This record gives sequence, structure tokens and C-alpha cells, in this order.
Amino acid sequence: MTPLAKISERFSSIRSAARRPSRLPNALSFLVQIFAMLLPHPIKRFLLRSALGWSIGKHTKIGYSIILCGQVRIGANCQIGHFNVFRDLKTLEIGNETKVFNLNHFMASKHRGWPDSFSIGNNSQITSRHFFDCSGGVRIGNRCLIGGRDSQFWTHFFISHDGVSRIEWRELTIADRCYVCARATLVYCRIPSDCVVGAGAVVTKDFSKEGTGLLLAGNPATIKKRYALPPVATRYDVPDLNEYDGAHLS
Repeated sequence: MTPLAKISERFSSIRSAARRPSRLPNALSFLVQIFAMLLPHPIKRFLLRSALGWSIGKHTKIGYSIILCGQVRIGANCQIGHFNVFRDLKTLEIGNETKVFNLNHFMASKHRGWPDSFSIGNNSQITSRHFFDCSGGVRIGNRCLIGGRDSQFWTHFFISHDGVSRIEWRELTIADRCYVCARATLVYCRIPSDCVVGAGAVVTKDFSKEGTGLLLAGNPATIKKRYALPPVATRYDVPDLNEYDGAHLS
């Protein structure tokens, strides 16, 4: 191999290494968060703001959870319970007075150019043991309740056309004042405001043009009922799950 070829190969390897995402920031973030778990909440908030650059509002409490995300914005008076994992998201946004309880898993893709984001609005609640594929982006509105357990939210899919196979993404959106019951499966769908997704429903369609106040149930989910009034009209209609499943943070 000529010297010029060696130099070219060396620069190619350097460029390839530069394109690979570094694991060091995630490793350092993990260590900082493990240490912060031992601290009182005011000191923990200060450490996470100053060391990791997070935006965290007043009186927010974060339990024994791991957040490995590029940008983190958490509002005031929020609660994030124990053993939640937010893995490799580019952006994480949590609104004011929103609660995320225990054992939820938020994952991102390994593909460049994908959104890899999760956002949830104000006064919303996510109970325990749910799974969120945030590859294509998951957006949940204000005053929503992801209730029960074991619901799944998917934003990527496999497509094969004319002998070409690939994986693509689509965003999943849930508008304001919606209630998703236990063991529902939502696949890159759009849910309009004031809707209820029944237990065990499999939602795969865009219902955003069907109006508001829908009851979606079945596999595949269809409109079973249209509500005359919003099923979850105000924040006071959302049950206070502060003690739900041991999620209270002292």
C-alpha cells in the first residue's frame, strides 16, 4: 500500500470514528445520576442542572430513575418515580405538574435523522409499567392519563416494496384530555382531544379528522361511541394517583 493510500485510509477511519456517537457522555451522565440519587431533592436538582445542563422546574422530584437524553426539560412540581428508563432520546420534555410513576421504559432508535423524542404536556399522568418507542416521536397533550399498566406505544415499522426492505417512522400524537386504559397498543396513530382508548384496544389509524370525544376500542380500534361532553373535561377529573403503586416521593 502506498503512503498516500495509507494516509487516505487513516483519515477515513478518523472520519468514521467521529461519526459514531460517543458513549462517554452517557456513561458520565449515568454516574452523575447514580450519585444524585443519594441526595435530597433540592441538591439533586441543582446537581442535575449544573452538571448535566438539564432544565428542571421548582419542586420537581426525581426518584431512582435513569435519564440518558440529549436535551432534558422538566417543568415545575413534577414527579418522576422509581426505575424508569429514558434511553438515548434526543429530546425529553415534561410539562408542569406532570407525574410519571414507576417502571416505565422510553427507548429511541439507532437511526440518524429520526426524531427520537418524547414530550408530554401539563397536568398529565403516566402510571406504571408502560413501554414507549420514541423513535418517530411521541407527543402527549395536557391533562392526559395513561392509566392501568402494560400499554405500548410504537412509532416505527417495517416496510417491503419492490424487493426493497426498510424501517421507517411515523409520529404518534395524543391530544389534550385523553385517557388511555390498560394494555392498549397504539401504533403511530393520532388521537384527537377528549378521547378514551379502551382497555386492550389496538389503535393503528389517524382519528384526528373524526372530531373529538371518541371512545376507541377493539382490535383494530374503531369508534364505539361519541361523547356529548368531554370524558376528561378538566384536570380535576383526572384522579390523583400520588399514592398509586407506591409512587409517592417523600
